[in-house]
Amino acid sequence: MSRKSNEKKKRAAKQVEFAKLDHKVAALWTRVSSEKQEQNNCSLETQDKVCREYAERNGITIKKPFGGTHESAKKMGEEFKKMIAEVRRDKEINVILVYSYDRFSRTGAEASMLKALLKSKGVYVVSATQPVDPDSASGDFMEDVLLLFSKFDNTIRKDKCVGGMKECLRRGEWFNAAPFGYDHYKENKHHYLKVNWKGELLRKAFRWKADEGLSNPEICDRLKAHGLEIDRKKLSYIFMNPIYCGYIRHNLLDEGELVKGNHEPIVDEETFKKINGASKAGYEHKEVTESFPLKRHVRCADCGGYLTGYVVKSRGKEYYKCNKIGCKNNQSVTKMHNKYIGLLDSYGIPKEFHGILKKVLVELFKGCHESRMEMTSTLNKKKTEVENKIKNVQYRFGVGEIGEEVYNVTMSKLKDEQSEITQQLESITENLSNKKRYIDVVMLMCCKLGSLWNEGDFHLRQNLQKLVFPDGVLFDKKIDGYRTENENAVFAIFRRFSDTYKNNKGTADSLLSLFVGVARLERATACTPCKNASQLHHTPIEFAAAKIGTFFELVSTLKKKSYFCTK
Repeated sequence: MSRKSNEKKKRAAKQVEFAKLDHKVAALWTRVSSEKQEQNNCSLETQDKVCREYAERNGITIKKPFGGTHESAKKMGEEFKKMIAEVRRDKEINVILVYSYDRFSRTGAEASMLKALLKSKGVYVVSATQPVDPDSASGDFMEDVLLLFSKFDNTIRKDKCVGGMKECLRRGEWFNAAPFGYDHYKENKHHYLKVNWKGELLRKAFRWKADEGLSNPEICDRLKAHGLEIDRKKLSYIFMNPIYCGYIRHNLLDEGELVKGNHEPIVDEETFKKINGASKAGYEHKEVTESFPLKRHVRCADCGGYLTGYVVKSRGKEYYKCNKIGCKNNQSVTKMHNKYIGLLDSYGIPKEFHGILKKVLVELFKGCHESRMEMTSTLNKKKTEVENKIKNVQYRFGVGEIGEEVYNVTMSKLKDEQSEITQQLESITENLSNKKRYIDVVMLMCCKLGSLWNEGDFHLRQNLQKLVFPDGVLFDKKIDGYRTENENAVFAIFRRFSDTYKNNKGTADSLLSLFVGVARLERATACTPCKNASQLHHTPIEFAAAKIGTFFELVSTLKKKSYFCTK
């Protein structure tokens, strides 16, 4: 006879029928799924009382209680696993006593398998309110039916619950944990989201992304200066999440379904689309290819596809091409770059009108640094708070309230925080100081955009491209040149200067009127340069100010890299 057969016979010999057990020793298991269920249904105290009365009537000794907590029966919780492990270790326990079989488990077939495994070890699962004969075939079958019915009941409840959640979502109500930047509250069975202080800062982040074209790391740094720390991945997810523009997307809804939410949006739809359209345009593409700075910046005028770069190794030549089959828009790198340099040079300002433009730039400079002034105020407030904390820690150490170890750790952390704030303040102060120097550099830069692009590295070229043409440019092979659809509002002003001068359509006075007319527009007026932000109620001059903020920062970078001097 095989070893396996002997082991089966030994186990069968050890297993004693429930009715013939001399000493019935039980582990008592009680549970509810939630605090609400405990209040509305069978409480833990009631389960414990009924089980102990049943044990007393049937000669069962309760050795140890388990559970007594809020734990779902849809899966094995930590307390349940702990109870099963204890029962398997303790050879004296031969009964698991429960109020009802659905208190034991709601996993259906899995619960039946676990019950059979325990029974093979000589441990019986007994219900105080659903008495069956565990020794008979019909009784064993009835236990399995009760366990399966518990699973069936749970599934029906789930379907009803999911249906209610779908209905809630389609009413425009968000019932899950509040998204970052919102607070969630419930009133009269309806769910509401309210924008909190973090949401107000995210509102600014969307503006920085859309109006100034800042990268996510730069926005994270600005938010940190305002007291909100957030990592780049989370910020990227926020920029792509439609809930922030007033729409709900949820895995309970149909694939691709968006529902208009009842909550206050943080950003308008046009700005949200603009941000996500820009991110798809590839300006933050990680791959660096020095020879092809225009890739995913120039689009084919015929099909709208982005031009990519490739090298013909046998001839040692580089080309841009449109990847759409049949488009046949192939252009040499040398030709494309030379024409792009010419396009940038078209934004040069005649020297005769530098004085006029300087006056305009002074006004723009003031507008673009409003947010920096606000950051300075916030940082000064944080600096004062840290300094007060340092004084408090020093005082407490001096009077003996805290030990030396705690003092050293705390002071080290506070000093690091103070140093970081000081560095941020110095950086902002440096950027706010000497506006004349910055404006002079801007003027010089505007006269040599083409050569700056030509002499720059990959990242500098990408920054200039993104700055002047936020949505990229088109290359039209029919005219063998570039076409622009959207240009930076500041550079649009520069180009109008240059075109008017070249066409001899006006004098300095008429050129000045270009800006005077813009400055006199009412505050709520929209304009062509900022049509994508019309819902934000910007004036053209305000929109230009937001754009030139990035311009000044780029100037600072160029100065550090010595691309030009200001002598």
